[in-house]
Amino acid sequence: MIFTSFTFLVFFAITFAAYWLVRGKSARLGILLLASIVFYGWWDWRFLALIGLVILVSWASALVMARPGMSRRGKNLALAAGVGVALGVLVVFKYAGFFAQSFAHVLAAMGLRADMPTLRIILPVGISFYVFQAISYMADVRRGVLPVERRLSRVALYIAFFPQLVAGPIVRAASFFPQMERPKRLGRKALVVGLRAFAIGFVYKALLADNIAPVVDQVYGNLPAWNNGAVALATLAFAAQIYFDFAGYSLMAIGIARLFGYHIPRNFNFPYASTSISEFWHRWHISLSTWLRDYLYIPLGGSRHGRLTTYRNLMATMILGGLWHGAAWTFVAWGTLHGLALVGHKLWLAHVKPVAVRLVRLPRALGWLAALVLTQAVVLFGWAMFRAANTGDALAAMGALGGWRHGGGQTLSLAALLILAVLALDHVLGATRWRPQWPALKRPELWWAGAGAAAAIALSIYPLKAAPFVYFQF
Repeated sequence: MIFTSFTFLVFFAITFAAYWLVRGKSARLGILLLASIVFYGWWDWRFLALIGLVILVSWASALVMARPGMSRRGKNLALAAGVGVALGVLVVFKYAGFFAQSFAHVLAAMGLRADMPTLRIILPVGISFYVFQAISYMADVRRGVLPVERRLSRVALYIAFFPQLVAGPIVRAASFFPQMERPKRLGRKALVVGLRAFAIGFVYKALLADNIAPVVDQVYGNLPAWNNGAVALATLAFAAQIYFDFAGYSLMAIGIARLFGYHIPRNFNFPYASTSISEFWHRWHISLSTWLRDYLYIPLGGSRHGRLTTYRNLMATMILGGLWHGAAWTFVAWGTLHGLALVGHKLWLAHVKPVAVRLVRLPRALGWLAALVLTQAVVLFGWAMFRAANTGDALAAMGALGGWRHGGGQTLSLAALLILAVLALDHVLGATRWRPQWPALKRPELWWAGAGAAAAIALSIYPLKAAPFVYFQF
């Protein structure tokens, strides 16, 4: 079920009514768990066994770690076993074919026979997200920031909670489990906040992302036919598409969860307003970037053992973060680019900026603009890699952005720049530090009228068949 589909709206209405009609906490948790099972099984019921395995292993691993008298080594082994199974599921279903095919290419390059069978496994929707949530639960129990949960149903609801099950945001176990125990009440504020978040997310997806997608698809579907300007405009369009698509999903997930009395963390904070790549990752896919920081970068050593080790850990974290997005070398390259940019930013802050500030005194506004343009140029080159279907297309798209590629003759209408204008308007009005202080904007009825009008327009132009979200493939 897709959030913007009629099927989901019916499913949500039934679940919402049943949830608030019953009064007992256990009954409400049971309704949410049943709804989550139906929601995930709707995609393909066969993968219920897979998520069930991850849930069962996570629950058992935490129970073993919490046994009285368990040694530190025993706890670490239990954690390693649980994480190993969860990651093993992810590797088999997401990366086995990629690694097999890459190995075959290496053999072929060496002149050896490469007729080994390639694994072709359907990728279960949302597997990257619920595996990370399972790891969060086991790690939080091991670190002592969360008491073990002995009821399997509670662990199952945390990992399979349907609003954010298939595309995040990634919710921490230490944040979610206490919410299950708190009394729930559907007050006016929760209703307004939840519906508003869902409405804005729906507009992001249905009105903006899905109408930008054809512009991107026609160019990236046949890159040799388009000139460099068209590829550049299409890449800018993709930057807008993936933002409105993924931020839209996250907002809808946050809104749906709020309507059931649960708080899900913010996942986007106007990332294209960033003036450094470090700031970008504090604003883009926040739940993933903080997860990678806390469960990968810091355990690797973080910045505790000198600059070279810090740079190594940054590169490892971002490369693995790129691979998390997809089993392709384009995603590895995307993660590598962002890793190099993060290392470059740290080098700039430590060695270059102090000298540059003394030698060149730019007006503050000009310095801010230069930092914004440079940051978004790096991000845009990254999106070219991210969107490309293969390595050859990625090189062609980056060549078009850099101006060193000879493309075809087809051009893209300059009307595509309206996409950039819409993205800029969203960030200007949304980013707190740039928000105009107009008295009319503080009137809630004006916001509701605008949201209603935008939703009506979105419904009028939305295709009968809802388009899947971009991040469903991850």
